[in-house]
Amino acid sequence: MEHAAADIGILANQQPNPNHDASSVQEEPAFTSRWNVYESIAYGTDLCGSCCYADIADGSTTSPALPSTVGLRISGVGNVPLPIGDEHANKIKSKFAKKKTLYEIEANNIKVLNPNWSASLEKLVESTAYKLGVNPNLLSTELDKLVYMEKGGYVKRRHDDGGDHDVVLGTLLIQLPSKFTGGEMTVYNAAMGNEGDADDNVFKFTLGAGAEATYSCHFASFFSDCEYELVKLKSGSRLLLQYTLLYEQVDEIPTASRIIEKTSPLTGSMSGLSPVDRIIVAPLKEEYRIQSLANAGVNALSRKHRQKAEALLAAGKGWKLLIVNATLVHSCGYYADCSSKSSIIDIFDEAGSDVTSSMSWLKQAVDFDEFVEESTDGMVLAMDNEYDCVCRSCWGQCKSTSAGGEYGEGNSTFRATFLVAYDPSFETEVKCLGGCEGVAEVCEQIVATRDYSLLDRMMAVVEAKTKSKFNSHSCEILLRMLTKSRKDPLSRVTLVNKIMAGLLSSEEPDGQLWEAILGAVDKCGHDVLRGSIEELLREQARKSGKDISIFLRRMDFGLQMSTRIEEGGPNYLEGAINDLSRHGNTGFVLDSSATVNTIMDMIAIYTETDLSNLVEACLNFLHRVNITAQSLPLLLNRAHLLRKLVDTFKFRSLQPSLAEFAADFVRGLGKISHHTSRGRLIGEGKRHFVQATAFVIKHGTKDDWDKFGKYVIKSMDLFLAFINAIGPVLLQYVLNKCLLQYSIASPHTSVPLWTVRKQNEPDILPVPSLHLQKVFELCPNVFQMVDSRKRLPLHCAVASGHTSFEVTVEVFKRTSMPHQFVILSLDCSLFNSQQAPAITRLRIVFSLRIQASLLLHAPVVNVSDRKRKRSTPAPALNDN
Repeated sequence: MEHAAADIGILANQQPNPNHDASSVQEEPAFTSRWNVYESIAYGTDLCGSCCYADIADGSTTSPALPSTVGLRISGVGNVPLPIGDEHANKIKSKFAKKKTLYEIEANNIKVLNPNWSASLEKLVESTAYKLGVNPNLLSTELDKLVYMEKGGYVKRRHDDGGDHDVVLGTLLIQLPSKFTGGEMTVYNAAMGNEGDADDNVFKFTLGAGAEATYSCHFASFFSDCEYELVKLKSGSRLLLQYTLLYEQVDEIPTASRIIEKTSPLTGSMSGLSPVDRIIVAPLKEEYRIQSLANAGVNALSRKHRQKAEALLAAGKGWKLLIVNATLVHSCGYYADCSSKSSIIDIFDEAGSDVTSSMSWLKQAVDFDEFVEESTDGMVLAMDNEYDCVCRSCWGQCKSTSAGGEYGEGNSTFRATFLVAYDPSFETEVKCLGGCEGVAEVCEQIVATRDYSLLDRMMAVVEAKTKSKFNSHSCEILLRMLTKSRKDPLSRVTLVNKIMAGLLSSEEPDGQLWEAILGAVDKCGHDVLRGSIEELLREQARKSGKDISIFLRRMDFGLQMSTRIEEGGPNYLEGAINDLSRHGNTGFVLDSSATVNTIMDMIAIYTETDLSNLVEACLNFLHRVNITAQSLPLLLNRAHLLRKLVDTFKFRSLQPSLAEFAADFVRGLGKISHHTSRGRLIGEGKRHFVQATAFVIKHGTKDDWDKFGKYVIKSMDLFLAFINAIGPVLLQYVLNKCLLQYSIASPHTSVPLWTVRKQNEPDILPVPSLHLQKVFELCPNVFQMVDSRKRLPLHCAVASGHTSFEVTVEVFKRTSMPHQFVILSLDCSLFNSQQAPAITRLRIVFSLRIQASLLLHAPVVNVSDRKRKRSTPAPALNDN
């Protein structure tokens, strides 16, 4: 019986044998759908059950417990301890006549003295009614007799007529604690006529033969139109109380044939479900408390819900039933953009055991989408007897609401209990319904066991269900397994293509998966896998708006594939370069440091390949990345990349990228806090910041220099960190191009950030040239250094046309050169009329001539090393 459902899956995977003629090929089964299950159950579950049922009655299952201390008393024998001993057995044999192979004692000679027996028996009858599919309120029992059997005793196939009663539903046999072996019970659903002996209509029960029966009661129940038999006892003895089941209904008494007739549509629709659909969810539309479910399992359910549970168990041969508590959060915005998120909280089995931990995979496998139409693919059956186009909510009443937002957006929370029935013969397929996580669990099992039949079963789900796909790791380990397998080449190629096609559409292969694909190409050849590789690369969801790292991995894959493809084949590298330009995410770069390392690694590895297009595409992309307040690491890593590219001497077209970087760096600093920049200058980013500064000086425009100067002079803390980080040579060029035209008093500078504050002392306000004084304190000789055009900072200050008088004076003072004259052109129009007297004083104090237009003599000054750690020398700089 328990293998019947599995046969469906086996048939589903059968393929016609080409060696057989057409007459020998069996027609594939026509699968049912959850819609058929819904239709079968929509009219109610009354009289949906089994023709018989048997179980232990010790409370370990869903069946109620009967007292193991029965208190059995037999007239003429006395109180009988259980299991029965030889003394009382001999008394029974001497007192009562033997009928064939057993002894029958009429009810009037029997008493059960345990006061709890009647109440326990009543609960057992109620549970039996649910199993048989009848109304428990109408079912009762009447003791018929006690049966005693010894070794060799048996009951031939027989049919109980129910005596004088005309309301007999069937028979209940309660086996009292007994010690025996053998004696298996078989029940035949003889109501099925000639089909009565078919496997589907024969039910066998051991009734605890062996140690289990010694200390507990067992029972078996069946309809009056069924037959039963007990095979010979191999050893020991047993005692059976036989009750007649009475049904207080004036209508037609339920029979096995009626039960089977009512249940068979549901049985057919459930057994006919395809292997990828053998799980259903039945809503109860209310929430059961955890405490009640944990104590009683299905016995905690209301009559209506218990009938549904038993109907699913009776119709689903060998299926398992679980009770789950779940929650649904329904969110709805102002513009009716609603969404729902459901999740399982607790899972209980029939008996009420909490299996949430051991069956955690079920949380991903269950889909709470309602199944309301034949074309939909949800698991939840709408159990109401209704055919509206939209089913009533399966979650019952809302438990709580929360509102928020300017436009009244809010969440509604629902909690409800559901019945989940699934076929354990297809647990692999059910697990795969849990999406990538479920598929990944099965993949690990397949790789560990090399079970290719399990692989075929999993692939059926992956191909049929959108949600059930591979992640990168699952795809990788399967491909590696196949490349090492001894499967025939055609089967291997088929499976490899299916596995690559089964990768989640939004999942981009990681480095390990690309390596596994390369291994598969080496094993199977590129031509037979080309279609799958191209489809994998073509999928929009994998590349649209993705990080540059995705495309770099594709470029690396393309470079490696180029050695495996004959001339005229696809150019995967070019495709990856084009995809970066079209689909790359220019909003941000996840890890710019790793990006730089990846590019440089490819340059180092593929030394014989022209990577100009790759490098150009990456630099253009980085130039297009949006610059925000968090972009400093990206900008500094770009500077590092450009420095490395320059040092390779392989790429001759870097000038445009260097100019773009200079502009981007200055523009980015305008969005970055001074505190952030200072942190880099005094920390690990100092070297890259200095390099970025050098690129600005060498490849930037006058506008870039002006903006850069405004930024570094904004704050004294930033300025001091900056001039301490750069070397004297670079400091001279920064001074000449970026600093001389500004003063602390200019509107571009924050005077409070330059003001010195000491407790209990007056604030020390900055003088306009304070930043130049700080430069002088750090590197006094920088004002005497000349650039490549033989110009001193004083010349640059005057030539700038924007340097303030105070700054010019400060520069002039720091350019004092004994025994020599500094002759240069000073246009008095640079200073306003109020500053003219000061100029006169300059003539007197410094004997300054304002007549020559060119520098006549200015010796080059060698800058002495200062006793501090020198920064990394900047690259050679030119003067504009």
